[in-house]
Amino acid sequence: MGRGIVLALLVAVTVSGCGDAPSAGRKPGAPAASPTAALPADGPVRARATVLDDGEGPMLCLGGVMQSLPPQCSGPEVQGWSWDDHADHEAASGVRWGDYTMVGTWDGTSFGPTDVRPTTPDDWPEEDIGALFATRCAEPAGGWVPVDPATTTRDALASAHRVAENLPDYAISWADQSINPRWGDSQELDGSEGSLEVELAMNDPVHTILNVAVTADIVGAEAAVREVWGGALCVTEFAHTQQLLRRVAKELRELPGILSSGYGNIGNAVEISVVHDDGSIQAWADEEYGPGVVVVTSALEPVE
Repeated sequence: MGRGIVLALLVAVTVSGCGDAPSAGRKPGAPAASPTAALPADGPVRARATVLDDGEGPMLCLGGVMQSLPPQCSGPEVQGWSWDDHADHEAASGVRWGDYTMVGTWDGTSFGPTDVRPTTPDDWPEEDIGALFATRCAEPAGGWVPVDPATTTRDALASAHRVAENLPDYAISWADQSINPRWGDSQELDGSEGSLEVELAMNDPVHTILNVAVTADIVGAEAAVREVWGGALCVTEFAHTQQLLRRVAKELRELPGILSSGYGNIGNAVEISVVHDDGSIQAWADEEYGPGVVVVTSALEPVE
């Protein structure tokens, strides 16, 4: 069994929906079923990861790497690996490592590479963060301008976030600064002189759209936030409360083989990363909590 990975038997059981009541025989606060998050793969899989050898044999760093010197990680064993075949690797204090994009086999406990090359930036999909956090409302007739300059301040913005977080159907809140005249400059920050000036300019509440998402009472949420915030405001409806996502994320911590989890994000779902999912874990999560509540990503991806 690979280091840092806990495996469990995949037990066929009846799982509940997304209600709060536990299934028969279910320990309160735990998932109704715990399929292993490191399911064997029927065909070849792709891995983009660090291979690291601390003297106990090469392993695949799937759950993150501690950026020390040398780096540290844990993960499943890599079978048939020879550092002589990868002269581009780094070494320090008896540890060898390198970042590779690989195709290989996965038997549930170890990875067997059949094709290996150094990872390049092009191997990682690009994500448009600006589009992801874009305001979901149509621009008002008068434009995105403050309705009350006296309460369009940094303190007022912080208070508005707190008010939103205390709403019973709160999902998420975030600030969209794409209306700021310095937005284009902020996309090119590289640590050079002048970056601090741009960063400060980008935190101007006058050029900020506060986005608040709730699951039911949009009108009530807008009225509550408007008591403290006079700047641009967009209130929209999301599917899941942050309270629900927090509860589900807590339960999923017990899923064997899970690499990471997060909630309260713009995707309005609990996002978990697992070693390998052939679709069974996502199907289980959809049945247990309801479609769209949990999004499962697999570190080892099928090769199509």
